[in-house]
Amino acid sequence: MRAATVAFVALATALAFGLAGSGGAAAREGGSLEAEFRVAAAEYGVPADLLKAMGYVNTRWEMPPPEASDYEKGATEGRGQYGIMALTRNPSKDTLGRAAELTGISVERLKKERAANIRGAAAVLADIQGERKPRDINGWYEAVSAYGDGVLYANQVYETLRKGAEAETSGGERVRLGAHPEAETREVYTTMATADYNRATWYGAHSNNYTDSNRERSYDINRIVIHVTQGSWSSAINWFKDGRAQVSAHYTVRSSDGKIGQSVREEDIAWHAGNWEYNTRSIGIEHEGYVSEKSWFTDAMYRSSARLAAYLCKKYKIPIDRKHIIGHNEVPGATHTDPGPHWNWSKYMRLVRNYAGTNTYKQVVDNSSPRFRASKAWKLSSWNNQKYGKNYRAAKPRSVNDTAKYKIKIPKRGKYAVFAWWPANAGYNRHTRYTIRTVSGWQRRVVNQEKNGGRWVKLGTYTLAAGDRVYVRVHRNVAGKDWVIADAVRVKRVG
Repeated sequence: MRAATVAFVALATALAFGLAGSGGAAAREGGSLEAEFRVAAAEYGVPADLLKAMGYVNTRWEMPPPEASDYEKGATEGRGQYGIMALTRNPSKDTLGRAAELTGISVERLKKERAANIRGAAAVLADIQGERKPRDINGWYEAVSAYGDGVLYANQVYETLRKGAEAETSGGERVRLGAHPEAETREVYTTMATADYNRATWYGAHSNNYTDSNRERSYDINRIVIHVTQGSWSSAINWFKDGRAQVSAHYTVRSSDGKIGQSVREEDIAWHAGNWEYNTRSIGIEHEGYVSEKSWFTDAMYRSSARLAAYLCKKYKIPIDRKHIIGHNEVPGATHTDPGPHWNWSKYMRLVRNYAGTNTYKQVVDNSSPRFRASKAWKLSSWNNQKYGKNYRAAKPRSVNDTAKYKIKIPKRGKYAVFAWWPANAGYNRHTRYTIRTVSGWQRRVVNQEKNGGRWVKLGTYTLAAGDRVYVRVHRNVAGKDWVIADAVRVKRVG
């Protein structure tokens, strides 16, 4: 039985990795990613799910072309990482060459062929681990850390293991990594307690990779440059820590959840733009992913990065426009294309303006405004000091179609938060009904006007169509006998 198992693994390996001549090449082209992970894992005694987690962190199980991250001195994205498993060749590291020695597969095949790339990574990881191959997946943590240049990479892999992952590759294959709740991450220690931006975590770059400065005195920070890492979040941050990299960026944003790492202080000059003049006057923000793969640019990433950019624009008085928030490809002399065709500039700039408070549409309509209408049954009153403005309207409940109406100008279709203000009193109605005109019809909201007086109370967030018409009404035909109040309403664009 054992001999048969060994023979099967050998045959599967030969078919998957082209060791059986021209027939092997055909098998590679039609082979499944799941099978390639299983065969490589079996050959080198590495957990298949561990290899899958590493592949997901590196490239989301895609096989980028070799030129996607060729080593380029002085380029933040040119780390020399190849394939689904990020086999590396740069002045600091040569796991690509090591994989070639261990497997007998040429460097060119390791760069270009997915199955060969996975097999090479399995060989390197097994070699790092040594003869003792732990059964517990946590026993491989140090080997993964060494493979990916540190705890930050290992933590990203083990977080993926713990949660599991699923994705459809560009080739149409659905790949799933089951959750491993037992997977453990470890603490990352830094020498600096806090980052400049309070939503970021400080990791720090090597002093060889940026210029120590005091830019608030010596330079005018007037731009933000948007980059894409061409690799994983942790690999970019680890590269900036490597003294031979000669590159850095101030911030790096993670795709899955928008987590931000800071590598260079804002007052210092990061080497990210490939142009000294732009480096001295800009903040560089890296974004995890590949320019060719739209799936990396998640809503969480856009929002986290936009919130960071809004903070930077307000802090350094950077105009929020496309002349001052630019892509790496827009830097004079740039040879890189990031952030690429899939980066949604209109969404990003809208979010930056929203977070900075410069793109937020607001309108308040008080009962004293000409945009308010109500019948004479709605009595004018001013005695309750919780009122908005000078007065408010009050009417007794009655089974009639007699609403107080608020005409509002909505500039464009979108999501708007709707608020109401009323003075509260024990003699006011507990069943006051507001209705809001949405794209799907009038939506109802009932409030208790005995409470929450003298402040804006959110009725909800609704999708409203563009127009200048009645969008909010207060109704008299409600339960109870106490006064129904119509004072003021407010709308605010939120998306």
